This record gives sequence, C-alpha cells and structure tokens, in this order.
Amino acid sequence: MAPTRRRASPAARGYDEAHRAQVRRLISAHIDGTPCYWCGLPMFRDRTKNPDYDPNAMRRDGKPDVTSGQLHGEHPDGKDGGKLPERLMHGLCNKQRGNGDRDDERPALRLVRTEHPLGNLTMGWPAA
Repeated sequence: MAPTRRRASPAARGYDEAHRAQVRRLISAHIDGTPCYWCGLPMFRDRTKNPDYDPNAMRRDGKPDVTSGQLHGEHPDGKDGGKLPERLMHGLCNKQRGNGDRDDERPALRLVRTEHPLGNLTMGWPAA
C-alpha cells in the first residue's frame, strides 16, 4: 500500500496571518442574516445557526470538528499573488465553489425568494 501524502500546512497554501486577520475583520463587520453569495441562505456569526453546522461532525482523528458551521473568507478572484478574502461564505459553500469556475451555476441563482432575506423591513406607520 502506498503511503498517504500529507497535506501542505495552511500557511504553505496561502492562509497566513494576514489572511486570518482579514477574515476576523470581515466577521467583525458582518451583519447576521446576510445571504451567502453561493447558496443564498443567511449567514450568522454563531456557527450553530448556520445551515452547514453539524453537531455530530468529527475530524479524521476522531475528535469533534469545532469548525463545522464556521464562516470562511472567500476570494472572488482566487488567492494567487497574496490576495486577501473580500467576503464571507459558509464553509461548505466555500468548498463547493472551489476556484470559482462554476459561479454561473451557483444555487443562489436558482433560489426563488418570496420575502426579503432580512425579513419585513417596512415600518408600521400609525393609521391616520
């Protein structure tokens, strides 16, 4: 049996401290309920409220996966050349998007909304 090759470290793949700091900035400016670019479903800072959260998720080593449901920084034009993430996405959506070759097929384009993603935003004026 051939030995399995170890995956390169996050830093070696371009996810250095500058990338992590930018993701922290995006999360701090994030408004809960903002729709995900890929799927169109709402995103939340609390990972347990996100649709890709799985309380039973396990890592390969058998430990609980504490990143399930976490928001990820997303690079619209790829991360080549040290580009930093410009928006947030669900972790699962970020994996499904890959390098962005299929952006024209994303589920959010097929989603038919009957209401605003943040709810009813009209103000109830008193009757005259």
